[in-house]
Amino acid sequence: MEELRAKDLFCALRGWRNENYDVKTRFSDPPLMCIERAAADLLGIIHYGVHVNGYFYNDSGELMMWIGRRSPNKPTYPNMLDNMCAGGLASGLGVRECMMKECGEEASVEDDDLNNLVAVGTVSYCYEDERGVFPECQFVFDLELTSDFVPENADGEVGSFEAHPISKVQELIVTNEFKPNCSLVILDFLIRHGIISPENEPHYVTLVEQIHKPLLDLYS
Repeated sequence: MEELRAKDLFCALRGWRNENYDVKTRFSDPPLMCIERAAADLLGIIHYGVHVNGYFYNDSGELMMWIGRRSPNKPTYPNMLDNMCAGGLASGLGVRECMMKECGEEASVEDDDLNNLVAVGTVSYCYEDERGVFPECQFVFDLELTSDFVPENADGEVGSFEAHPISKVQELIVTNEFKPNCSLVILDFLIRHGIISPENEPHYVTLVEQIHKPLLDLYS
């Protein structure tokens, strides 16, 4: 992979991270090997990651969500809208451990607030772009914050943050401004919190099915 990167044969390898992903058939299996994160895109390896929905209720009781805008220097999806914090699950890290790390690095969330992290399931899908075709599974967390909390980026990966009413967030996730898989994470939040329901969305069943694809079925 280092030789292919040096020859610049695949655009995926331009996003080299010096970060390893575990290679395994099921998440519960021991890893067979590790591979550079950017190289995993070329080989159809399942990508695992962590995403958090950072939200709060303002003084009027309105549900608000923090949305990040990715740094213009990010190797993938620069300047696009994103969840408050997210990241790939690097080799050797536990799921909650990784989520806590990302929250600290990307939004400067203090330890007391991190105690409010709630694991709420996964979002899984198969994705295709110019880098390749690969299945992904994102571990999703909800994090309720106080109304006076303001995220501050510490690692240079987020350009800015904005808090939006959940109705505005619902509009944003169907625009080309949003990183596609982050839209799915928020869609899952909207469904779980009853904002999108069978009563107001005729495609409710399809949406629920499509954001929970069985990963192993993608290899059959």
